[in-house]
Amino acid sequence: MSHTPNYDAKVKAILNATKPGEQICALLGEKWNRTEEEIGWYKKFNVPPIPYAPNTFRKWMAYYDLGYQFWWNKHFDTGKPVLSFHHPATGIRVLPDVEWHARDFSDIQSDYNAQQPFFAQLQTLQHRVPMLATFNTEIPQNSIALFTFGDKDSLFTFACRSIRAYYSAGGMDIEDSSLVFLGAKITQSHWTGHSHNLHKCFYVRESMDCLESAFLFDCRNCEYCFGATNRRNKKYLWFNEQLSKAEWEKRRATVDLGRRDILEAWQKKFDDLVLHEAVWPENFNTNTNQSSGEYLTNAVRCVECFDSEDAPTDNFRCDWMFGVTNGNAYNWGTINNSDCYCNVSSPQSNRTKFCYRCPRMEDSEYCFMSSDCQNCFGCVGLKRKKFCIFNKQYTEAEYWKRMDELKCAMLDRKEYGMFFPVELSSTYVPESGAVNYCGATPEEIEKMGGLRFDPTAEGATGEGRIDPTKVRQASEIPNSIDDLTDAWVGVPIYDLEAKRTFSFHKAEIEHYRALRIAPSTKHFIRRLRDVAHSGQMAQLDHAACAQCSKDMLVSRSIRYPNRRILCNSCYLKHIESTN
Repeated sequence: MSHTPNYDAKVKAILNATKPGEQICALLGEKWNRTEEEIGWYKKFNVPPIPYAPNTFRKWMAYYDLGYQFWWNKHFDTGKPVLSFHHPATGIRVLPDVEWHARDFSDIQSDYNAQQPFFAQLQTLQHRVPMLATFNTEIPQNSIALFTFGDKDSLFTFACRSIRAYYSAGGMDIEDSSLVFLGAKITQSHWTGHSHNLHKCFYVRESMDCLESAFLFDCRNCEYCFGATNRRNKKYLWFNEQLSKAEWEKRRATVDLGRRDILEAWQKKFDDLVLHEAVWPENFNTNTNQSSGEYLTNAVRCVECFDSEDAPTDNFRCDWMFGVTNGNAYNWGTINNSDCYCNVSSPQSNRTKFCYRCPRMEDSEYCFMSSDCQNCFGCVGLKRKKFCIFNKQYTEAEYWKRMDELKCAMLDRKEYGMFFPVELSSTYVPESGAVNYCGATPEEIEKMGGLRFDPTAEGATGEGRIDPTKVRQASEIPNSIDDLTDAWVGVPIYDLEAKRTFSFHKAEIEHYRALRIAPSTKHFIRRLRDVAHSGQMAQLDHAACAQCSKDMLVSRSIRYPNRRILCNSCYLKHIESTN
């Protein structure tokens, strides 16, 4: 028996009229082919079709991925500074996680008017309820960390489990390492992207099981290599040239990556090697079955998805899938979810739609940072409740009556079926997931809308607590790590491009000295973005194999848009012939 018969009749008529075929994105104008499979997922979740191209909608969802951001927001009660990934200029205020979990916000509620725009009413409630400042699953130890899975003695990590790590995101079991982006089991390394099982490796991408090497792309089980692409089980390579142990060690001794001018010259040489000699596979998937997309591991029937671990099953256009997750569509951050639609980072939830950072929810829609609720709609910061709308409690019968009315009105206004408008996001756009993980351009961001503000607005970067007479320019940073003395510890340094200051920490400088890493002149936000953009984006396109012209579904690359890509069959032949 339907709880919302009027809505069901309306959406059924829309779905019956939806046909497969070429579509044009209503926002950015990109063309895509709407398939019977896509329509089937709309029917499963009883929602109207998305009017945006898949890549455009990914950017929309990623707008709510706060990416790698650190801001000084304001304590909801006292106004004191609290470190968070929510920018205060968005109107969002926060509470430290421990305080937030100890509070009940069910008394902050409002009535709704079904005949007025829904999202404007929701935003009003959103600004009345504080958000979790850091969304940490564990308490970090002596660390500056957000969304931590357990960090100890680490600085500015996001979604990591680490010991003495610096400026990293998505790093699991990393130690004495810096600038790790999406990797695991990495020690004494620096600047690694989409790589695993590395020791003493520097400037490495898409590689695993390597040690004592630098400038690697798509290498496996390599050691003592300096500049290598698409290599397996190799030693003593120098920009793909085979050397003897003695000759390799002699050359390596002449290269000091602790000097920025020398490092930048080798980085350029390596970029040229990757662009002109390396080949890219159709995808970097591992052990997948009837699946398509990029960075998938053990996925079964996961179509047009991006990045997974564990064994996700039967998902459609989902990104960042972890744990036991199945039957989902259009989710961004899918962790132990089942039968969820258009959620962002709402783990361990079932049959939820259009929810943002809502763990352990069931049969709920359009909720914002709520948890452990069932049959709730448009709720913010709510916990362990049933049959609530805008945090207000209703009887079960009244709830469903109001839900039918509200969803019909939203459907008529073309609100229902879309994720939250971007202006409800608490992100600073240039550092959002839309830019970092989807490569959204300023022009695309402009069309998407959202809030515009200076990163320093409302004291978010702490400039108000900095003595302006002590600020130094990034161009003054010494060229060599040998000259980066302890006198630089804590000195505010202004990065003109980032429009933000940063400083070196004592432990960080000691880490650079130990590994002989040249001091960067970039704000650490820009440094990690460089690592992210060296890999591939959560944007999927069709391309022809450079060898056999087979049609492939591949990820976009910001850094290497014109790279040479081979289908998996031709790629394996290339690997065999060069190894």
